[in-house]
This record gives sequence, C-alpha cells and structure tokens, in this order.
Amino acid sequence: MILRFEEWLVGQQDREDLIGDLARVLSIQNADLKSSRIKLDEHKSWVDIVIRIAEPGYIPVFNDAWQEFLLAKQTAKDTLV
Repeated sequence: MILRFEEWLVGQQDREDLIGDLARVLSIQNADLKSSRIKLDEHKSWVDIVIRIAEPGYIPVFNDAWQEFLLAKQTAKDTLV
C-alpha cells in the first residue's frame, strides 16, 4: 500500500506545531480531499487545496509537511521490501 498525503496529514492533527495546525485547518475547512479517479500529481492537487483554503502563511508549512510526508512514504516503502 502506498502512503498518500491525505492519510499522513490526518495522522498529524494531534501535533502541537504548525504542521498540526495545517492538518486541523484543512480538516475543519472540509477540503475536497478525495482525489478523483484520474491519477493526478498529488503534490499539485494539495498545493491547490492549500492555496484555496489556508492562509498564505501556511504555504511554507505545507512545504515542510510535504517533505516530512515524502520521508514517511519512503520509509513505509522500504519496510515493504
């Protein structure tokens, strides 16, 4: 199973930092987090969501969250091998 950003972000809601704040903001705003059946660029989709819903100050927070997600995704992939 491939880790998706939405799943990872939901798991960050209890964090007491800006990434936790971002996770809660996107959850509260009830963003259209369900991806379409068409395989899109996941990063681009989330950039669009963050820009549309969150305050501009969350853009660098999203960038940090995305980097943490990529590390978690790689770790999950490595444990399957």
